[in-house]
Amino acid sequence: MKIRDMLVLPSAKILLLLLDGPKNDREIVSILKMSSTTYNENITWLLAHGFVQKDEDGRYVLTDKAKQQLINVFMPLFRYIDKLKETAAVSTTS
Repeated sequence: MKIRDMLVLPSAKILLLLLDGPKNDREIVSILKMSSTTYNENITWLLAHGFVQKDEDGRYVLTDKAKQQLINVFMPLFRYIDKLKETAAVSTTS
């Protein structure tokens, strides 16, 4: 699966949203404009596979497993971003 395809998955959207901090069910559904069915299926999967957990206030937070997975997905992109920055800088100075 390509990275761009992974980023449109509802579960990936939830993980990326939780990078900003803990959120409850209502906040996640509202921000992502996701149907309750899609949300419930994906949050259940994320919980079952150890990517999110609930904090003491009942909000979802990323687990270390999720953080490591996000690092594994995004770290390889940094070298491409640096190349894009270099080519953009060259084209604007030319």
